[in-house]
Amino acid sequence: MSMKTLGPTSAKLMITLGKRGQTTFTIQDAVEILDTEPQNVRDLLHDLVERRWLKRLQRGKYMVLPRASGFSDAYTEHEFILASSLVDPYYISYWTTLIYYGYTEQVARTIFVATTKNKRPIEIAGLTYKFIWLAKKRFFGFTTEWIEDKQVNIASREKTLVDCLDLPQYCGGIAEAIKGLWYGYEEKTLEWDTLTEYAERMGNRTIFKRLGYLTEVLELPIGEHISLWHSKISSGYGRLDPTMGKTGSYNTRWNLLVNLNREDLLAWREH
Repeated sequence: MSMKTLGPTSAKLMITLGKRGQTTFTIQDAVEILDTEPQNVRDLLHDLVERRWLKRLQRGKYMVLPRASGFSDAYTEHEFILASSLVDPYYISYWTTLIYYGYTEQVARTIFVATTKNKRPIEIAGLTYKFIWLAKKRFFGFTTEWIEDKQVNIASREKTLVDCLDLPQYCGGIAEAIKGLWYGYEEKTLEWDTLTEYAERMGNRTIFKRLGYLTEVLELPIGEHISLWHSKISSGYGRLDPTMGKTGSYNTRWNLLVNLNREDLLAWREH
């Protein structure tokens, strides 16, 4: 199928998007390109979706299907680029960036996206895009990385771990977060002062409890940081892993209900 099979209006839209290098766009983008009424654009886009020129991502947002895809709905862009087009502001974090940084060997079919907006999950081409709401004061600690030919907001290594220790349910549980601490130490890719600063800024003292406990389980020789973290814990007890039950032993040093035993925390080391 070639541009010759399109009418002049559809061809103008596709050619303009191509010249811009714009693979995802909104109805408003199309309205501006075509200088016509929104309802006319909606009808045109519906036709282009039916003819496999476009893929509808969500209400009001579309993706151009490349000719090499054979117009298959199985085609999609790199998941990080796609995530960047689904919500704003955003940054990619949690289990997704644990995998990105090589801090876990697991593979997840969910892309976790931090945002200050409330947004429901979206499934595209077999992947689920899950949006984690963060208060504005917690929305920090990300960098811009080039993915293919696009810039994407990705949590730094330190913010990845802080986010995972804050909400372990979005990283596969605390047993995944502990891998990030280990590999970050082994590979010398973590800035411990930055990790401490970010944990402080989050305003959740349970992060320090989990961080200190897991670091001692791993027997990492960073005593000065562990002492600082211990000085910042609160008096109440929190669960080590909120994805697990409420049974376990109480660790009085870190004020934690340890509901995941040491063997399970370190099982990955045996493989």
